[in-house]
Amino acid sequence: MNRSLMGHSLRLLLSGLMLTACGVPMDSEEASAEELGVKESASCSGSSVSGLSISGFSSYGGELAGGGTWSVSYPANAVHLDFLLDGAVIGQAEMLGDSNRSGTWSFNYSSASCGAQHVFKVRAYPMTIASNGEKFWCPGSGPQERSWNFSEPCPTSTFSCVRNFTQVTCTGTASGGTGGPYDALWFETEKHDSGLTSNYGWYPAPLSKSFNCRMPLAPFQSANGTMTISFIARDASGLQASVKSYTASCRF
Repeated sequence: MNRSLMGHSLRLLLSGLMLTACGVPMDSEEASAEELGVKESASCSGSSVSGLSISGFSSYGGELAGGGTWSVSYPANAVHLDFLLDGAVIGQAEMLGDSNRSGTWSFNYSSASCGAQHVFKVRAYPMTIASNGEKFWCPGSGPQERSWNFSEPCPTSTFSCVRNFTQVTCTGTASGGTGGPYDALWFETEKHDSGLTSNYGWYPAPLSKSFNCRMPLAPFQSANGTMTISFIARDASGLQASVKSYTASCRF
């Protein structure tokens, strides 16, 4: 056979082999995906969350805690739980049930803000956990939800300041929330006529505090800036009252 023709035939043969070899992994992946889909379908078909409850829930000082029960129907033997606060997911859990395909759940969370109405929800989906540990979550089977509404009262406060020639002394009071002892967060802002601005805070301190702010002595001196003092009262659990502020003219 002509050497040129032989080389052309060999290149065609190798190209065919390469195309065949490249096609094998794709067929394997498709088969694996199809096999997984069949297993998920078999593990989820007919399953549902047959029971879900919230019990013993409470909130105090920005922390909420409680629990409840759950149950699923065959072939599911486990549950996937989403915990939501005001529509945002704040936690998740997966639990294997007992011989009755049921169990209990518990949850706690801190940093719930005060002064607003909140909605806590638990959302449950059926799951199947195989003996080898393989998990099949069944979102298509539809969840069950339970909700609990609560609110946290914020502390309230008063705030006033007095000044002499060199200082401003501010005093706050607080009540409500989860009770005392109360303390405060303070923030200072100095604005100079030159354009310089200095900020200090927020830092914790007692409910009364003095700040250096020299009073202009008219007609010989004039103010060359201002000081703004901001105050937040806090209760024993850290819940905060609204911000209160006082501004004075100063000579720095």
